[in-house]
Amino acid sequence: MQPNSSTFCRVSVLAPRSRVDLALPADVPLAELVPMVLELLGEPARTGPGRRPVPWRLSGPAGGPLPPDATLADLGILDGELLRIGPDTPPPPAPVFDDPAEALAAAVHDHTAVHDHTAVHDHTAVHDHPRASQARGLGPAAVVLLAGVAAVLLAGIRASGARPWLVALAVVGGAFAAVAAVLHAARLSEGHDRVAALTAVLAAVPLAAAAGWATLPGPPGPTQALLATVAAGTVAAAGQLAVRVVAPLLVGLVVAAVAAGIGALALLRTGGSPGAVGSGVTAAALAAGPLLPRCALRLAGIPRPQVPTDASELVAADRGPDLLPAELAERADLARGYLAGLVGGGAAAAAVGAWLAGRMPGWVGPAFAAVTATVLLLRSRGFADPATARALLIGGAAAGLGLVPLAFTTGPGVRVGLGLALLAAAAAMVSARGRAWSPVTRRAADLLEVGLLVVAIPLAAGAAGLYGLVRGW
Repeated sequence: MQPNSSTFCRVSVLAPRSRVDLALPADVPLAELVPMVLELLGEPARTGPGRRPVPWRLSGPAGGPLPPDATLADLGILDGELLRIGPDTPPPPAPVFDDPAEALAAAVHDHTAVHDHTAVHDHTAVHDHPRASQARGLGPAAVVLLAGVAAVLLAGIRASGARPWLVALAVVGGAFAAVAAVLHAARLSEGHDRVAALTAVLAAVPLAAAAGWATLPGPPGPTQALLATVAAGTVAAAGQLAVRVVAPLLVGLVVAAVAAGIGALALLRTGGSPGAVGSGVTAAALAAGPLLPRCALRLAGIPRPQVPTDASELVAADRGPDLLPAELAERADLARGYLAGLVGGGAAAAAVGAWLAGRMPGWVGPAFAAVTATVLLLRSRGFADPATARALLIGGAAAGLGLVPLAFTTGPGVRVGLGLALLAAAAAMVSARGRAWSPVTRRAADLLEVGLLVVAIPLAAGAAGLYGLVRGW
């Protein structure tokens, strides 16, 4: 049904004590319709303090107030719709929840509404000033890119056969630059220049990794990788403290550095292949994925909901921690940042490990890499936060694209099958965009993810060579 364009609009008006069907003028402002409707309803004029009349106003069917200067035609009111009329009283105070889960859900809902409203204005501002927006984004990207290029040059100084004093100068220079960048980020954070502070820390991370890589002599190996990851993770953690806000990029770098350090240490102690160690790291990252939301809540300091099981626990539940809505909203933002960083770092570690496992001879490593890519892509659907979902999508795509070079070493049949599979995946992603799936389809996707996760464990054990170790081969 189209909005009514005739002179009158037939609606049902619900008052506090009555209900009536009326034909109201569609081109008259609502402020002028209210006295007419009150007269037709026979509602007495209510008075407030001091015997002053209380104004009335029309509202939508859900109770939302309608603008008094708009007409029914302007609002697109259809014939047969329900309107409410009542005193224009102040809105009730915001509810105070005693259950942390309900309070957290309300805080997230309010944050999403504010974020969507802000995104609309930001989108308009971007179209009004595209050059200024591009300049703001290109500046930090250029700084981080230059720091990365300098880090690559410093890391390769020892392999180039340079003199010892030149190598020492490169190591000291990289470490000094990283420390200076973190200290500068702390000063910028005091002045509330968060973008510049984050840029300085992101530039310091590759410089610290390069200094750690070039410190030890000898050919490149797990020892250099271990020292580089320790240096990069330490600088990222110090930078996270310096910027004084939860930066998902820095949290992800810390998580990825910890995973890479564990892998380098395992490679150094066991002497195994990079693919075997990478499969173990990837399996651990996949297994820890469902626990990351709980870890984010604990890091943000959100209290655990208390569910009493008997009458004796009701008193303890009533005395639980009470958080004001503003404080809980701040902690919800912290948890959102922690979750994006934890998931992003875990996805990066899983993607790199799957890429290393996919380069192993045989079919077990590539199969494990394919399962890992599918699990990461399926997990992205369960997160409403765009940053978290994109991190999983990028990780899954990177793990899957790592298998493409292997197709050129196989026969034509495998190449054709892989090409058709990629086309089918692309078609499925395009058709799934913007579609509301049924509960049965969503449950089937959940079961598929669980099944693939169960299959990934024995595949990871096979890629790591545990079966041969048990058999004594």
